[in-house]
Amino acid sequence: MGDSPVPSVATSAGNTVAIAQEARRRRAALRSLLIASAAAFAGGVAVVLVQLGVGLVSAGYPPAVQALVCTPLEAPPAAPPSLAVEGDVILPLVQFFAGTRVECRIDAPGADYATWSVVGPVAWVLSGPLDTTLPCQTREEFARQDAAHLRLASCLHLRATQPGLFLVSVTVMQRGIHGFDRARLAVRVVPAPEAAPDAGPANARLEATLRIPAATVAVTRNADLSASFREHGLLPESRSFLRTVHQLAPEESFVSATFHARSAANASPVTIAYVPEQRAVTARFTLRSGPFVDRWSGWVSGTVSIELTRQEPAREIALPEASLAVPGTAVLPLPEGVSAEHAEIVLRRPETGTAVTLKPGEKALLDSVRVTARLVDGGLAIEAAR
Repeated sequence: MGDSPVPSVATSAGNTVAIAQEARRRRAALRSLLIASAAAFAGGVAVVLVQLGVGLVSAGYPPAVQALVCTPLEAPPAAPPSLAVEGDVILPLVQFFAGTRVECRIDAPGADYATWSVVGPVAWVLSGPLDTTLPCQTREEFARQDAAHLRLASCLHLRATQPGLFLVSVTVMQRGIHGFDRARLAVRVVPAPEAAPDAGPANARLEATLRIPAATVAVTRNADLSASFREHGLLPESRSFLRTVHQLAPEESFVSATFHARSAANASPVTIAYVPEQRAVTARFTLRSGPFVDRWSGWVSGTVSIELTRQEPAREIALPEASLAVPGTAVLPLPEGVSAEHAEIVLRRPETGTAVTLKPGEKALLDSVRVTARLVDGGLAIEAAR
């Protein structure tokens, strides 16, 4: 009898079953992997959609200015609060006497950037990241900050010196939200009350002349500095700037210069330098900007205060004629920018032609009348006594 084929057939059948089982295991593993990948992708998409929804909901609620209040620190207001009309808008109105120190404060929960502005006889703007933990600032304290670490308090200390009607406005924003909110307040500054001068007969006309000697005088020049950088690439970028802010005149000499910031973001400290070869004052700084996927920009804005000395020649300045009561006081206004601290003052009576020369703070005799000259704010006061 020949060999039996049964074992060979059994072995072949066993191999076929093993191969089929291995194929089923592979298909099951591949199916599990595909199901896990799909679940992970769906979970990621769900997280992104939830974050987008939260962002869209939050974008509908920009920060709000709940209060803008200005109160005097030294004296009561000039009048009770009232209302002012600007076009079709009715604004709160407060009144202060000239020279009063005023505290202006905002309450804006959720805001992280603010802009203060004042429009009127004197106008200015302060803008920067809002820090509610800071104590009240003055404009000078804000300007003295480093441009790279600028912070704006929610409270400002101001002094109302110039009479007139002012519009105080504050605008608040929040990073990532396109909306903003603004509050405005009308402020009227009125002259401080003065005691009525004693009446006296105006019995003498008086002419005054200033003899100003040649001198070296100190001069302050203010130059605006403003720049921005908005180039956006794949990565954050930066650019260095070099600006000439003042060119010295032949009679001027450089002493010092300081930068006072009004607003800055993503900016390096501003370096001020004097270039003797060019007789120029320069400002050097660097601005940064973000990539195109997060388009934040860099900017800096402020004022460069330049201290100079200037050679002034000797000159004579005739002041307006005045009537002088005896006893009494006459105040002669000085031209703007003229200092009489070291000048000689020549006083003359046109009726008699008599004249006398004296310096500020000195006394002299003019036709039996004792006259004293002294400097006051913006003028020359002549006092007469028998």
